[in-house]
Amino acid sequence: MNNEHNIHRTEENTLLNAIKAANVHKKVSKCVYKYVKPGVSLNDIANFIETTILSECNFNMNEPLLKGIGFPIGLSINNCAAHYTPNYNETQIILKNSDIIKIDYGVHYEGTIIDSAFTLSYNPLYEEFINISKNATNYAVSLCGPDVILGEIGKDIEEYVKSKEIEINGKIYKLKTMSDLSGHKIAQYEIHAGKAVPNISINYSQRMLENEFYAIEPFITTGNGYSILKTPNSHYMLNKNCLNNIINNSSEKKLYELIKKNYLTLPFCQKWLYKLDNNMNHDILLQKLTDKKILNVYPPIYDIENSIISQFEHTIFIKSNGIINLTKNENY
Repeated sequence: MNNEHNIHRTEENTLLNAIKAANVHKKVSKCVYKYVKPGVSLNDIANFIETTILSECNFNMNEPLLKGIGFPIGLSINNCAAHYTPNYNETQIILKNSDIIKIDYGVHYEGTIIDSAFTLSYNPLYEEFINISKNATNYAVSLCGPDVILGEIGKDIEEYVKSKEIEINGKIYKLKTMSDLSGHKIAQYEIHAGKAVPNISINYSQRMLENEFYAIEPFITTGNGYSILKTPNSHYMLNKNCLNNIINNSSEKKLYELIKKNYLTLPFCQKWLYKLDNNMNHDILLQKLTDKKILNVYPPIYDIENSIISQFEHTIFIKSNGIINLTKNENY
C-alpha cells in the first residue's frame, strides 16, 4: 500500500510540475504575440523568449536542472518546419512581412516538459492556411484519450488535412502533413520518449495510456510533405545511454561535463554553450562528440523551396477518463 501511495504522490507531483510549466508557457506566449513583428531579427526573438522564460520561472543558474527552458527556441520560417534557432555569431535573419514563422519553445519544472508551438504571419494570404493548421491540431487533440491507438490518430489527421485546399495568388494548393514528422510522448528530462503520434496513416498499434504526456503537432504543408535536412546544425542532445561515459580527451570531457551539468538529457543549442563558456571551440568539440555518438544532432528540417509550412502544438495529459489540454490558451 505504501508503495502505491508513493507512486500516486509522484504522479501528482509530475502533473503539478506540468501545470506550473504550462502556466509559464502561456504567460510567455502572450508576450511573444506582442513582441514578434516584421523587422525584428530571429536572434532578438530567440533571446526575448529565453529571457522571458527564465524570468517567469525564477531560474537559478546554480540549480540549472530544477526548472527553466525545455529545449532550444524553434524559429522556423516559410518552408522550414522545425529545429532552426540562430547559432552564435550567425548572420542576422530579419522577419519579413511576407514570412510565415513557427515559434516552438518549451518550459520544464524538475524535468517535466511542456512543449507547445504556434504559427504567425503578417501576410493576409496565409490566414486561411494558418486557421486550417490550428483546426487540424485541435482536431488531433480531440482524438486523444486513454487506450486510443496512435496509428488511428495519424490516419484521421491525414484524412482531415488532405480534405483541405487553399488558394494563394490564384493557385490552388492541396494540403498535406509532413509525413515523417510526428507528435511524441514526453517523459522526465526526455522530450521524445519512445512513442510517436503519427500525422499520417501507418500501421502503428501502440496506445495512449493513463498518466502519459504527449505533444500533439500536425505540420501542414503546401509542399511534398517529406523532410529535407539542411545545415547549419544548432540542436543537440546528450545520448541518454552515454550518461556515464569515460572521455579521455580533456577538452571533449570538459564540454561533456558542462552539457551534463546544465542540460542532462534536455535538448540544447550551440549558442547556449558559448554563453556558458566562451573559451572553448564548441563547434569542433560538438562535432567530435556527435561523431562518437555521445551527442545526437537534430538538423533543421525543410520541405521543398517555395512551399510553406504551419504548425500548432499542444501538450496533453492522459487521464483515466479523458485528457487535460495543458497548453490551451486564448490564442490557440
